[in-house]
Amino acid sequence: MPIPRPALRASLASLAVVALFGCDLLRIEVSEQATTEVPGAGLLGGLLSTLDLGDLDDFDVSVEEELADQGVEPGDLRSVELLSFTLTGDPDLGFLAGMKVFVSADGLAEVEVASLGDVPDGQTTAELTLAPVDLADAVQAGGLRFRVAASGDPPEEDTLVTAEVVAEVVATPKGACNAAKR
Repeated sequence: MPIPRPALRASLASLAVVALFGCDLLRIEVSEQATTEVPGAGLLGGLLSTLDLGDLDDFDVSVEEELADQGVEPGDLRSVELLSFTLTGDPDLGFLAGMKVFVSADGLAEVEVASLGDVPDGQTTAELTLAPVDLADAVQAGGLRFRVAASGDPPEEDTLVTAEVVAEVVATPKGACNAAKR
């Protein structure tokens, strides 16, 4: 069956725009950071309370702002994949026996995006193992939330924990063309 002329014209026009502007997928790195204090238990010990990294909940806003700065519309988002999730502890992260990080968004089920095993005493930095999850739907849905499930004994002294998340955001060729026109 031959392609109808209007559809053929639209396809050729799209190809011409891509050829003219050299539009490929637009790739942007976006990062977000959160810091929390884990209260020390002193010598008496205790239970590890929740590790609150709520500041990461602004991650979807950072992605949207970065895309808007590039002239990319929300519907032009192709994928959002984590490149790294790093924890830094001051004085150290040795109190962590394990950790899982989950992401949810309005109307979407929670998914595990990163995990960490036992951290040796004295270690100040840990790189989490990333799950192969595309967060584009979660970013577009809005209301992105990170939830951390951590296990271990609380540190002896108050500990500052900083989490840094870096993701690659990929826009469609249409979005890349919009960015190229800016």
